[in-house]
Amino acid sequence: MENEKINNNIDEIEEEEVIVLLDESTGKEVEFSLLAMLEVDGKTYAYLEPLEEVEGFEEGDLLINRVEFDENGEELYYPIDDDQEIDKAFEAFDEMYAKEFGMHCDGTPVVE
Repeated sequence: MENEKINNNIDEIEEEEVIVLLDESTGKEVEFSLLAMLEVDGKTYAYLEPLEEVEGFEEGDLLINRVEFDENGEELYYPIDDDQEIDKAFEAFDEMYAKEFGMHCDGTPVVE
C-alpha cells in the first residue's frame, strides 16, 4: 500500500453519524452508520454499516461507496462496480482497522 495515500479521519467522524441511502431495488431509504472515510489513490471512500436489517447483508458486512462532492460541497455517494476498486478500498480499510485495533476486520490478529 505504499503507493496509496490513506487519510484516516475516523477520529473526525461523529460517533453516531448516520447516512441515509436509497435502495434502488426497493426504493426504500436505508440508514447506515458511517464508520470511516478514507482517501485511496485520490478517491474518497465511505465505509458504512447498516443500522437495520438489509437484504443481502450479514452482521459485520460493510457497504463501501465512492464519495464525490458537488459544487456546493455536498457529499454524493456512488456504488462501486469494479471488483479491483472495491478490493483496493477494502484493503485500505483493513489496514486502518488493523492499526487502530490490532486485528484485521475478520478478527485475525496482526502479525508483526
